[in-house]
Amino acid sequence: MDRPTREFALQLMASKDKMESELLALMDVLKSNNADMTQPLVDNEGFPRSDIDVYQVRTTRHKVICLRNDLKNLTQQIEAVLHDLHAQQREGAGMDEHKTSFLNEYDEHSTPFAKVGAVIEGSPAEKAGLKQDDLILGFGTLRASNFSNLKDVAQIVQHRLNCEIPICVRRYDDLIQITLIPKTWRGKGFLGCVVLPFDAVDR
Repeated sequence: MDRPTREFALQLMASKDKMESELLALMDVLKSNNADMTQPLVDNEGFPRSDIDVYQVRTTRHKVICLRNDLKNLTQQIEAVLHDLHAQQREGAGMDEHKTSFLNEYDEHSTPFAKVGAVIEGSPAEKAGLKQDDLILGFGTLRASNFSNLKDVAQIVQHRLNCEIPICVRRYDDLIQITLIPKTWRGKGFLGCVVLPFDAVDR
């Protein structure tokens, strides 16, 4: 399910304003009949009151009750959406901070442990920005110091399907952070690129 956007929240708040205006208009109808939500609609003898439009008051009260329930539900939905939007902002700030700290782990002396081979057009790898011959310095929690073989990469991919994996690559003389989201696509595998152990290619 897609997470709510700011535009969606604004639409909900506009609907809330409209409901509140309708509610005020209905209360004005009751007021014009010298009635409210609780006054009895019959006289002391049990007959419909002759000083008000009983039918109009009854139907208006029903509309008010329904509208109040709708308004309550909408208000709860708005609160949930705003909470989610605030969480997204916090996550975004956290991701920016994580990206900075992630790149700070590496420099020109960092040792690559894998290399990107062919990258297939339209694949998650291509969309993330990986290029052929990128040297991988970090792949999620993997570094040269704890890398054993390509099964380590496959394990991280399996555990992070449809989730972001931060990757640091060296491309020529530049260090680049890439966010890869492994997922099913029209091609094979979840990445759409070949990952080679760095020992298996020319240094």
